[in-house]
Amino acid sequence: MAHAHYMYPTTFLNLHIKNTRKNSYTRRDLDFYNNQEFFDILSSKSILSKDELLYMSLRGDEGYLFINQSLYPPHQIRRLIDKRTHNGLLYCPKCLEEDKIAYFKKKWRYFFYTACPKHKIFLTDRCWHCYKPIKLLKLKEELSLKHCHNCGANLSLTHTHRDNVPNEYGIEAIHWFEEGFNKGYFEINGEKAWSAMFFHIFCRLHYLLDRKQDLVFDSFPMIEEYKQMCKKLEVYNSKKASAIYKSFYVNTMVYHLFQNYPYNFLEFIKANNLTYREFTHDLKYIPYWYEKMLSKLVPKQNKIGREISESEVIGAIKYLKNQGKIVNQLNVAEVLGCHFTIHKGFVKKYKNLNLSKF
Repeated sequence: MAHAHYMYPTTFLNLHIKNTRKNSYTRRDLDFYNNQEFFDILSSKSILSKDELLYMSLRGDEGYLFINQSLYPPHQIRRLIDKRTHNGLLYCPKCLEEDKIAYFKKKWRYFFYTACPKHKIFLTDRCWHCYKPIKLLKLKEELSLKHCHNCGANLSLTHTHRDNVPNEYGIEAIHWFEEGFNKGYFEINGEKAWSAMFFHIFCRLHYLLDRKQDLVFDSFPMIEEYKQMCKKLEVYNSKKASAIYKSFYVNTMVYHLFQNYPYNFLEFIKANNLTYREFTHDLKYIPYWYEKMLSKLVPKQNKIGREISESEVIGAIKYLKNQGKIVNQLNVAEVLGCHFTIHKGFVKKYKNLNLSKF
């Protein structure tokens, strides 16, 4: 619309789409914007309905990829501009070259979408001629979407030094994530998991797997490549070029967890000494399928558990003394079958006892 009126997109937005709020549209992530007035104005000035506009927006994926109502994209969606790494809009150069009408696909902003499954190359977020991040709202009216807003170079001719995906396993992972997203559910151990809830858990698993040099996961075929990438990020400020590669490895690890189920998942738990709490910590909500899965793979510790009486604590102390074992808070808790620091009832009763009497 802006180019049809011979204007920059930023100029067109500010002149012709009235904004009743303080902040300019150009300062917002319009792909994730959730203002109904904005959609009403766009619909009235174009041939598109509000439903069609919503489908084009990342907000149209709510209920499939994410469920929160945040003003900012959740972890499942890549931030358009990150102040630390200055990421631009990701794209596949070969897709831009093949499309009759070049456009930027919204799936290129999904966090699991790190490479193009069709062309088997990594996505990139900048012009490799002038190295500027891609920003469509700054595109000049005489240029098509194939071109860089800064230098005018043809983005479809981009060839990076690490173009090709190193392993087909990563492409399989992207296909698996995309298929579950499109269907609206994933099949895990014969049960269906709602895709929005799966991607909610995906974020937690991504965090747990990203253990850098400390990760032990021998069955994962690209473990050494992942560690080399982490090492590179530590010694050299290459985040602008390497963040997408690291995400590729960690996302593939999430996929690997659910393959050959439950053996890969169990290997990860045991090799890294993980507990139930680490898989659920900081989650706002825990889906039933996930809780059921964890209860089988890594059972809960009795941290709060049943109520413990003072006589039980005394009995456990006497038992340890009769067995010639050390009497301390940890050993007494093990006899009682509770957590030695989190079970408040036990901790209070144990500390109130005078151990010299027994």
